[in-house]
Amino acid sequence: MRYLRTVLGLIAALSLSGCHSIAYYTQAAVGQSALLWHSRSIDEVIKDPRTSDHLRERLRFVERIREYAQTRLFLPSTGSYQRFTDIGRDFVLWSVVAAEEFSTEPEVFCHPIAGCVAYQGYFERKDALNFAEELESRGFGTSVGPVAAYSTLGWFSDPVLSSVLHYPDTQLAELVFHELAHELLFIPDDTTFNESFATFVARAGVEQWLVDSGRASKLKEYRRDIGRQDATVNLICNTRMRLVELYTSSIQETDKRRQKNRILDELVAKYFEMRKTGAVSNWDRWFEEGLNNAKLASVGSYHDDVGLFVALFEQSDRDFEVFYQSARAHAIRFGSP
Repeated sequence: MRYLRTVLGLIAALSLSGCHSIAYYTQAAVGQSALLWHSRSIDEVIKDPRTSDHLRERLRFVERIREYAQTRLFLPSTGSYQRFTDIGRDFVLWSVVAAEEFSTEPEVFCHPIAGCVAYQGYFERKDALNFAEELESRGFGTSVGPVAAYSTLGWFSDPVLSSVLHYPDTQLAELVFHELAHELLFIPDDTTFNESFATFVARAGVEQWLVDSGRASKLKEYRRDIGRQDATVNLICNTRMRLVELYTSSIQETDKRRQKNRILDELVAKYFEMRKTGAVSNWDRWFEEGLNNAKLASVGSYHDDVGLFVALFEQSDRDFEVFYQSARAHAIRFGSP
């Protein structure tokens, strides 16, 4: 009942900004309330004799990871990841990213709580597709992608979702560290800063956890996987840089479209060439489903500033608490709200 009152209050407060917002915030609030309403404490689920051995083991792993995040990585000790929700499907949200025809920058969507972000999430895929269709009718290119988990930035105690429990240990640890990093530091109106910060914290956290948990032998494999992922991201980043140069040129739009298509085709060809040698991660489906500015921008948000945080971490002598202070100071110093 406490969750329901809070959600209803959020709907009332947020809906003041217009009719379209009423529909969007209502679906968001109803979806969020359902996750909380149907959640159970992890301790209760573990003790339940009807719980499968596999689910019990994965939830115990989450408990250990959450404890490690708080005691060794100094991430927030909140109520998050102390409850479990079986969502009954593979993904909890569908995220919509949009970009103009001749721009590599994502369109931003502004909300009273999170500020302006480079995506908009829907609990129903059909709603996400409808919103994407509306944006496309206004000339935007769009990308609709599934989301297995997300953070409410500390507004609610986020439950562990069934959609992520099939992840391997390192990926599940990454996810928990990533989402808790959002609770620690979130700068309104700067999606790239926020997502890149959380990406870095998750990676650095997993590396330390592997060592501390006696899995140092897995560190080489983890770094190799990250290297392949970064190689994929760098391919996309380099393509975005080429597109920026194209879009800012003075040639005719028909020529821009033709060259844009050629550049995207070259990206796909280069990716599959590198896949044959194992130099990049397996993003086959992502590439096969087609590319546009929005899709490329969605990757950039999570990686463009990672190099900044690598440098700040080293300058902080790899001390997480000092690093967090440096990251917050950097955001203030360089103009983030």
